[in-house]
Parts: sequence; structure tokens; C-alpha cells
Amino acid sequence: MKRGRASLSLRKLVVALIFTAFAGNTAAAATCESLAFLTLTETTITAAQSIPAGTYTAPDGEVFANMPAFCRVAATLTPTSDSEIGIEVWMPSATWNGRFEGVGNGGYAGSIPYSARAPGVSLGYVTVGTDTGHIGSSADDGAD
Repeated sequence: MKRGRASLSLRKLVVALIFTAFAGNTAAAATCESLAFLTLTETTITAAQSIPAGTYTAPDGEVFANMPAFCRVAATLTPTSDSEIGIEVWMPSATWNGRFEGVGNGGYAGSIPYSARAPGVSLGYVTVGTDTGHIGSSADDGAD
């Protein structure tokens, strides 16, 4: 049951962000920073920032060169009282191809998979990743 509620919360957030950011006419489209004030049940937006084109350093310290400008939205989902699921959505600022890419982090990893998301946003996808509700490291991916 918890997994289903978390998936529903994530879908609601992504749909709301995409709809708000890429509204049909540009006058109605929100700025990236204004997405911080988006109110959704079971969701707390923790960051909404415009990232300029060029080199980007992710929150975990990974560095990505030649990135397009994009909007980074981080949130915490709480579909149940004992859950705290971190997610990030990256949305290209001007080159969205109309597609969505969800990326995983394998095994028991409890971290946002930044390196799996950079290629997608570079190709124009809205990308999303999650820490699956626990904190770990990319080294904890379950592979031996």
C-alpha cells in the first residue's frame, strides 16, 4: 500500500510541475523559482532553482559539463506518516522534447541518481529520480 501511495504522490507532483512549467501559452507558464510555492498534498517543495547552461555541480558534488539550462525542483513526499521520500525533477528550460524519463538507482541505494539524469535532460527530457525513501550512497547500490 505504501508503494502505491508513494507512486501516486510522485505522479501528481511530476504532472503538476510539468503542467505549471510548460503551460500552453507562455504568459501562463510559471518561472522555475515560483514552483517553490506550488501546494500539493503529501508534498513539500524544498528547492526550485533555475540552473544556467554550462557546468553544473549537483548537490552530491558530481560535476556535469555542457548542461543545458534547466529548472531543478527538489521535494519530499510523505504519502504516509512514517515516510519521507526525497525526489528531484529536472526540466529543460527551453528544449523540452515533450517526453519524461524516470531513472532508478538500483538495489538498496538511497540517493538521488544525478549521473543517470544528466544525459536525459541534455536530450530534452524532463527527468526525475528518487532516494526511495531512505538515505544511503551511490556506493550502496546492492552490487557486490
